[in-house]
Amino acid sequence: MPTNTHGFEIHADKNIEPAELANLMASVGWGDEADYQPEMLLRSMAAYPLVAHCKDASGQLVGYVTAFTDGAFSTFIGELIVRPQFQHRGIGSALLALIVEKCRGVPIYGTPFEDTRDFFLARGFHAPKRAMSVVSMRNAA
Repeated sequence: MPTNTHGFEIHADKNIEPAELANLMASVGWGDEADYQPEMLLRSMAAYPLVAHCKDASGQLVGYVTAFTDGAFSTFIGELIVRPQFQHRGIGSALLALIVEKCRGVPIYGTPFEDTRDFFLARGFHAPKRAMSVVSMRNAA
């Protein structure tokens, strides 16, 4: 059932077309739409147990969040994306709040970009007392 925030409905489902997700990712500077193959985006969405999104009145995808959770010890925010012209309207906050509500009692971790760290801190997240770092690897296909 969709929740309404500031005139936008948040949907906790995976009813998102790959092309619209690629367009949203490109809108925030995460490459070009052509960088995203539809099957890759569908595989990503299928892997996440938690996916939510927001569309505007015209049906354009304006926000998206994903999370992995084991339901007991950890939840990891995957992506939290809001189209630039729709930022600062409560959409990102509502998408994040949905994940927090669905994972009540389970620690939630995020690895935000440095320029979005304050967004998470303002919504109840904390920087760890012991410094953490992000490491990554992309295996060759």
